[in-house]
Amino acid sequence: MEHEHEHFGLAIKRARLDCGLTQEALAELAGISCRYLIAIENNGRIPKLPIVYRLIHGMHISADQIFYSEQPPEGTERAQLTHMLESCSDRDIRILLGTVRTMLQEQ
Repeated sequence: MEHEHEHFGLAIKRARLDCGLTQEALAELAGISCRYLIAIENNGRIPKLPIVYRLIHGMHISADQIFYSEQPPEGTERAQLTHMLESCSDRDIRILLGTVRTMLQEQ
């Protein structure tokens, strides 16, 4: 069981680094102490489900990146953007759609 704990912590750390977040920034997003995040990443500490949710949600990633991290990512930036879109309001989507249309017209 210890191996899975280490795997989970490394997956969180890898995802955090891929997102360009410091431990302090992710801890703040997840509502936990930096010390606790360090224990998760480096000492095999397994957080309760609500904290796992806040960590994943705070990084705007799919849970697959954590639980199936051995699989190669498919367009990580695209996947992250898709996940972020799911959190947007209808108003946000309309604004983003207009922005993307403008960007594509300028190409």
